[in-house]
Amino acid sequence: MSETEPVLELTPAPDVIVDIVKKMIDKPWPRSDEERENLFAQLGIKSVSRHELKNDASPHQMTGLDIGLDGKIPGSWGTYNNEFLGVSVHLYGTRESGDPGAQSGFIKLRMQLTELFGEPNHPWDNEETPPCIWEANGRTITTHLFNHRDNCVMLSVEDSALAAIAEADSNAS
Repeated sequence: MSETEPVLELTPAPDVIVDIVKKMIDKPWPRSDEERENLFAQLGIKSVSRHELKNDASPHQMTGLDIGLDGKIPGSWGTYNNEFLGVSVHLYGTRESGDPGAQSGFIKLRMQLTELFGEPNHPWDNEETPPCIWEANGRTITTHLFNHRDNCVMLSVEDSALAAIAEADSNAS
């Protein structure tokens, strides 16, 4: 970046997001609602409204999430068979195709997460910017840049074993 190019100020700052991710990786994974609520309280995260599913028999349940940071950050946390699966947030969102803020946020998150957790896996490489996946302490961290219509960076942290069970069950259906 040259001196004449503007510096993009991202809200929230990527290092703040990475700090939350690191804490989620380092702390024991919640095995009860009480443990999840305690973890959320430690991280400054709050549940908002529960999403109504079209199929009440679904093993998945999603609840809205407020990560307590500046910026409009849609997020949710989910369960699978009543066990805490993980959280997902959409960062740096705009309605502009190819927005430089979303791209910059993705790059900075990827760099900082790579410093902490090593090189990411790329599940497929047929995209301009493939998702990045890190495995750490029984968790899966995923970042994915969406930049063709609405722009954002999706970041999720999940229990790896439970996510694999949910994926297998989904594929068997």
